[in-house]
Amino acid sequence: MMTHLSENAFTLKVQKTNDDIANIIATAPNAELIILPFYENLESIPPNLYDTLNNFMLKGNENSVFLLFTSPVFAVDYCAQLPEGIHYKLWIAIQTEFKNGSANGLKENHSALLVFTKYKGSLRHTKTRMAYTYCPACSKTTKDYGGKKHLYHEFGTLLSDVWRNISFKEGEYPAQIIDILKDLFGLKEYECLNVYDNREMYKSTLKPRIFKPFSDKINIPDNSEILYNGDCIRHLKSIPDNSIDFCFADPPYNIMKKYHNFDDGIDIKKYFEWCDSWLCELGRVIKPNCTVAILNIPQWCIRHFKYLSTILDYHDWIVWEGLSLPVRMIMPAHYSIICFSKGKPRNLPFSEEKYIKSFSNNYCLRPNCINERKKQGVNDSEYITNLWWNIHRLKHNSKRVDHPCQLPPLFMLRLISVFTSENEIVLDPFNGVGTTTLSAKMLNRKYIGIELAEDYHNIAALRHQELSNGMDPFRKIANNIPHSKNSRVARLIKQEYKIDKKTLQLEVKRIKNEIGKIPDRKDVVMYAKYPIEYYDSYFVDWGEVTAAARTTGMKEYKENYQP
Repeated sequence: MMTHLSENAFTLKVQKTNDDIANIIATAPNAELIILPFYENLESIPPNLYDTLNNFMLKGNENSVFLLFTSPVFAVDYCAQLPEGIHYKLWIAIQTEFKNGSANGLKENHSALLVFTKYKGSLRHTKTRMAYTYCPACSKTTKDYGGKKHLYHEFGTLLSDVWRNISFKEGEYPAQIIDILKDLFGLKEYECLNVYDNREMYKSTLKPRIFKPFSDKINIPDNSEILYNGDCIRHLKSIPDNSIDFCFADPPYNIMKKYHNFDDGIDIKKYFEWCDSWLCELGRVIKPNCTVAILNIPQWCIRHFKYLSTILDYHDWIVWEGLSLPVRMIMPAHYSIICFSKGKPRNLPFSEEKYIKSFSNNYCLRPNCINERKKQGVNDSEYITNLWWNIHRLKHNSKRVDHPCQLPPLFMLRLISVFTSENEIVLDPFNGVGTTTLSAKMLNRKYIGIELAEDYHNIAALRHQELSNGMDPFRKIANNIPHSKNSRVARLIKQEYKIDKKTLQLEVKRIKNEIGKIPDRKDVVMYAKYPIEYYDSYFVDWGEVTAAARTTGMKEYKENYQP
């Protein structure tokens, strides 16, 4: 079965070599893939490798795309030192089966495919889809598309920057990855996908890990169940050294989100200077052997790595497949939780098995299928790894409050379960509406939450009071319509639909098939069975009106399935 489908691709010839890239100047415009070993720590990386990679790319063709396949620890360190003239484009996390698990953390489960260019501007590639995968128990797609199947393509979904539907094992030749890349970059300007397998050339030096020395003195904060309203750096400075068991931060990303009392679009240099200030404080207050975890997009986590590696020790790169808005042809799904410890990290995870186990990623999450598997005694669960795929964003208003970027409760319940034990202290300097501190309290942890915006702080305080009164602060709230939104799409007024939106969209698709083009408003007025007022009132824009007409629609069951 095909794993992918690329539109208008000129499939590239693949030329494989084991020659050292140090001896090659790639002057022709091509896709250049370099395969490196999966280094376990920074100490094991050959000292000359960074210069070799830089020279290879800087001397290469201006229009080429350069791909680097390796381990996350090497990927982040290399990106943090990227020279001028090489432009980071993408970090694709690829599900990988490793021979050995992590000695004191989550099982390693992903490798890094980095994409660089010498040219500025958007990455040039074909429109590529990944095939649907199907649950072995019910034979339906592993993702439940509900009533929106008419809006999806018959083959699969657009490629994202997290690849889980291909098979790759550590040490093998990445054949399926190469098959995708030769079509993804199958452009007329390229002739070849050159593959340089340099795993033997740049083998690990097998040096032991060296951790930074820290004082073992432990302090106790004055208050370990408190919500502060104010500037995070000011409040962090009041917390004693070596007093917190786990620090988590989900800071503003500086991507123009509408937060209260915070400009999420400041000068990038000022933004990272500010980030370094609170990161420094987190490094100071975290206890020896305990962990600081930062959630952000990969590009910003690379910059956080650059600073944190000067004060703490790298621990892990957890990938959260948290698909957000489809803003480009390779959809952004890779969100990173970069983890640093103060000295050697303690062994993980600690407790709450219900949160550190999940369904295997080849099974669907439909309640009926889950119940049937349970009846039949199917072993469909496993311990989580450092690739998190089954925690979905809060999309329904019934589970949202007034904040544009709420994390799903399961995300924080899992993270706190992994890194802490009962009665330990969890700190969040950007507590927002309280997801972190509420999760900590529900897991019998202590907490310190800091939030700048008074409105968000008040919501968090109210939710903590609800929890104290025996209410679920994460419950569904009927007819709830928050003012804040987590997307740029305008919210429609609440109204009764005389004809459902699916029927209206399929009617537009019928018109498209009749007239041979995507209908405009005049076409719908002329040919539709339904009044144009429905289309004007029920949809946010004309793109949504014509969504079904611009794709094929998909089936829930695999081809030739007989129920």
